[in-house]
This record gives sequence, structure tokens and C-alpha cells, in this order.
Amino acid sequence: MFKTLRSRLTLLHAIIFAFVALGVMGFAYFTVSNQFMAFITEDLQDTAHEFIDAYEVSGMSELHNEITRESLLHGVNDFSARFINTSGKTLIQAMPQTWKFPLPLPEFSDNSEQWFEIVVNNKGEEAKIVSVPIQGHGWIQIGLSLKNYHFQMNHIQRGFEWALLLIVMVGIITGWWLVSRALSGVELVRRTAMDIGDGDFESRLNLTGHGQELVELAEAFNLMLDKIQKLLKDMRDVSDNIAHDLRTPITRIRCMAETGLMTKKGHNAECEEALADIVPECERLSALINTMLEIAQTDSGVMTMEHKPVDMAKLLYEVCDLFSPVAGDSNIELKLELQSDHLTVLGDKPRLQRLMANLVDNAIKFSPAGSHITLTADKQENLIRLFVTDHGMGIAEDDMAHIFERFYRSDRSRSMPGNGLGLSYAKSIITAHGGEICIHSQPKNNTTVCVTLPSTSDEKYDQTANFG
Repeated sequence: MFKTLRSRLTLLHAIIFAFVALGVMGFAYFTVSNQFMAFITEDLQDTAHEFIDAYEVSGMSELHNEITRESLLHGVNDFSARFINTSGKTLIQAMPQTWKFPLPLPEFSDNSEQWFEIVVNNKGEEAKIVSVPIQGHGWIQIGLSLKNYHFQMNHIQRGFEWALLLIVMVGIITGWWLVSRALSGVELVRRTAMDIGDGDFESRLNLTGHGQELVELAEAFNLMLDKIQKLLKDMRDVSDNIAHDLRTPITRIRCMAETGLMTKKGHNAECEEALADIVPECERLSALINTMLEIAQTDSGVMTMEHKPVDMAKLLYEVCDLFSPVAGDSNIELKLELQSDHLTVLGDKPRLQRLMANLVDNAIKFSPAGSHITLTADKQENLIRLFVTDHGMGIAEDDMAHIFERFYRSDRSRSMPGNGLGLSYAKSIITAHGGEICIHSQPKNNTTVCVTLPSTSDEKYDQTANFG
């Protein structure tokens, strides 16, 4: 999932969203916490000074009454107050019953306000205490539980957590929308490139409305396509001209040789033999030129290929029937094993026939007398696999990296007829059909060529007749 640029940018957008929101919420939480604590501190200071004023104006009785009123106002379970004389004796005290731990005494030698934050019971309840001196009389000490403060802060924290989750979800949704909108132009580029890869060289990009950057990209892309199309047309014209220029003299040479053979008058045996050799050499050269042109056109994508249902079972039967006499002449047994009844592909039947013919011809060419060649076909999910296995000389390990190169022939095959284009042609045809080809070989033992082609699920064409 996160291999796509869309997913990565969406995740990055959500992470940035989350960190920004976390920073804002952290700052807000810190500010609210400080304001709450400042309010508690101010309330304790004001209450302490009210108690001092009551004591200085009306004495102990008024102080006692004031402590009782403030205790009821703040809550008897949350508020504490006491008056400590200069000897350290508590004269007046109001303390919640839930506060089990003793309260700290002020430092008598210090005549300034003294603050404490303490735990007042086994439940971990905290309280804030302030001790304010009364000059020459003692100390007023007031405490307030912080459980309401912690409750409010926990409530705010939970609200921030839910808000953060919501912000992350909004970040993912908006990020996905923004990135998808930004990458829609890239998707059009991909689709156009795929269409061109399938042979539609007239496809062009139109990214108007996707931003100036993508519009300029589309213009550069279209310009490149125009140049490529012109180059391919020039290459095709050159190829056609070369083919025509080569075919014409070769045909004339062959015609003259055949004419010379038919009019033997005045020719000696050596001349007749030379003329007879010219004819097959012209045929071989013509076939070589045609194969080279077909490979070049197939690889460049300029060749028009059919995409019709082809019954590979029937095709393999036809190839076996065609090459069985040839194999029999070399004392080689040609066997066909079909492991599935549904072997239909979409492709160009004549080229697939030539492909299998090339592979079987190679197998016969490099197989010793008395051996056998096996053609096997099966289907796995949406793929059809074709195997041609011989028991000939095999392929050396050093040659495996070059066997699909044009005109490449190993040292052991140079004594055999051929031009080194068979496997190169096979690879170009298979690639044009969206398939793959691979070769497994054990030198001096066997060679297996495996062709994989995408199958079609059209049942109308999946019925294989009995060609036995």
C-alpha cells in the first residue's frame, strides 16, 4: 500500500496535520493548566488575606466564623484552614476528613509566604497549601484540594485526544483528496504511455486545468511523442526501402540462376553446379531479410498483429503433424502431452505457428538420433505454459546469457544450418503477445524451452477438438 506516491504523500500530510494539531493542543493545554493554577493560587492568597484582616479587626471569634464560611463555600472535603501561633500551636483548624496525612508546618524563621504541594491521603489526592504570616501573632495556613483541577485537566485532555483523532482522520481524507487531485495529471500521463506501449501512437496528453507545471509537462511529452512517431515512420520507411532494394536484386539473381539452369546449352558441369547453389542461397538470404525486418518491426511496435482467439492445443497438433516426418527421418520421436483441455490465447495465429515451428525445428536440429522430443502444455490460473524438451547437446553456461541475441551462435552450433535468429524471433513474438520465454539446460543432457502466454477465459473458444 505505502509503495504508492499517493499513499506516502497522504500519510505525510496526515502526520504533519497531527504534529501541528498536537503542538497547538499542547500549547493550549499548558496555557489552560497555568491559568487554572494561577486562579487557585490567587484564590488562596485572597482568602488568606481576608482571614488576616478578620483576625486583626475582630479577633479569634471572627476568624473562626470566616474560616467556617469559606469552608462551606469551597467545600468541606476540599478546603482546609488553620491558625498557628508563634509557638507552633494550632488554635483554630478546619480540615477535611479525607485528608489523612499531617499538613506541613511553616518555617517560623521565614516571614514570607510559603507554598507547599502535598499528597493528603493514600489515594494520591494532592493539595496546594499557603502559609501567610501575621506579624507578631502567628500564621494563617490555607489549603485547597487539587482533585477538581486534575479532573478538569483530564477532561480537557480527553477532549484534545478525540479532537486529535478527528483531525488525523480529516488530514487523511483531505490529504488523499488533495494528492489524488494533484496526481490525476500523472495518471493521465501513465494511461497515455500505456496506450502508446500498446501501439496507439496517435495518443496525446491534454492536461489543461491541472496546473501550469503539468501543462508544460504535457507539452514536452507530446513534443517527444511527435518526434518518436516521426522517427518510427522514418525507420519503417528505411526498412521498407532496404527490404525492397535487397529483395529486388536477390530475386533477379535467383531468376537468372533458374533461367541459366533451364537453358543448360553451352554450360559445363561446374557452371551448372554454381547456378544450382545460387538458388537456395537466394532463398536463405530472402528468409534472413524477412526475419530481420519482422523482428525489428515487432520490437519497435510498428507491426500490426492480430488479437484473435487461438486454440494452442490444435496448433500444437498441427506442428507435431508437420514435423513428425522430419523427426522420423532423423530417428527422433516427437511426442505431445496436453495436460488441459482449455488452452486458448488471444494472438496472431500465423506468428504463433512460426514460433512453435522454430522451437521444434531447433530441438530436432540439436537432438541425436534415437532420442525423443516432448511438447507439453498446461494451464495455471490465467497463464498457459508450453514446454519443448529435447535430449540433445544442451547449452553451455557461458552461452545462456547470449542465446536471445540476434545472430548469436555458440561454438557447438556453428556446424549446424541456421542464422542465429530463431530464438531472437521467438522472444520478440512472445513479448509482443505479453508473454515470457525462458530456457533451462543441462549441457550434454537436455534443454527445455518454456513459453508462458496469457490465456483467455472466453468459453466460446475454449473447446478443443479431438485431433488424435
